[in-house]
Amino acid sequence: MSDTSTQLADKLASEGERTLAFFRAISPEKWEAQLYTDGAQWTIRQAFEHLCISEHGMKRLCEQIVFEGGKGAAKDFNIDEYNKSKTDRFAQMTRDELLALYDQSRQQSAALARTLTDEQLALRGNHPAMGDSSVQDILKMLYLHNTMHMKDAKKALA
Repeated sequence: MSDTSTQLADKLASEGERTLAFFRAISPEKWEAQLYTDGAQWTIRQAFEHLCISEHGMKRLCEQIVFEGGKGAAKDFNIDEYNKSKTDRFAQMTRDELLALYDQSRQQSAALARTLTDEQLALRGNHPAMGDSSVQDILKMLYLHNTMHMKDAKKALA
């Protein structure tokens, strides 16, 4: 563990709490509001589901790079097709179950970050959207990604 990993883990934890607070504050009826009208055409619920899937996937990607000597996502990985194929994966889950899933996944991401050395954080692999990236940048993108979708949701709800 390093100062960098501690700071990163703390940021993941605090931003995870902020994300949860934001989505908990949205009424159940508004969860079905249309968020995107082009591309994925997700509702707010589907976008949150996407955050759950992304959280788990990016943590797994970092574990693959750090602990398995992996190179990250395949170079021909199509992020749009992946996202499209995973939409509604958790459709049977209640809103509360989905929120709990996100919370658990974010806690696991923060716990992983907390254990990493500076050398491990510097390891590089292919991120599906950013390309060649350090493990540190992949973990940072977890909370930046959420911020982007929350900003879009705020606009849609306004």
